[in-house]
Amino acid sequence: MAKSEILSGITVLDLTRGMPGAITTLVLSDYGADVIKVEDPIAGDPLRRWVASNTPLPEGEDGALFQFLNASKRGIALDLEQSAGRGDLFELVGRADVLVESFGPGGLAERQISKAALWQKNPGLSIVSISPWGLEGPEASRPATEFTLQAATGSIAYRGLPDRKPVAAGGRIGE
Repeated sequence: MAKSEILSGITVLDLTRGMPGAITTLVLSDYGADVIKVEDPIAGDPLRRWVASNTPLPEGEDGALFQFLNASKRGIALDLEQSAGRGDLFELVGRADVLVESFGPGGLAERQISKAALWQKNPGLSIVSISPWGLEGPEASRPATEFTLQAATGSIAYRGLPDRKPVAAGGRIGE
């Protein structure tokens, strides 16, 4: 299947970790955007090590899901906890159209990155934040797991038996 070129000329910085951001930026890449995945040089994206079985990956190998979701993206390792890494990020921001992040409430600020500074570097930058409960409000910092996400949507109410504990669906559908 040929790659679409609808978003050709659009540059996306992917600062996400996990499936929601990976899927979001995969779709943008599939439509022709140039996606640059930014990862911590030591920790990387935890999705790299995720496997569907109990068999651990050999050292230095990435899981199949990570490979699939990131195959069409370029990658760069930046330590956003350090000023040099943030400086490199801001250089990329100057040439980007979209920044997608999933650090959660206060996550950019924890890395000494403000939206105002990003927009000062690039006034046309669109910033997309992915968070289970939003970035503000009483629920913003509420913990989220696959099970709490399924429960919050009400999907576990229709599985299992009424006199037993709730049953979650298998897989990672909440993400």
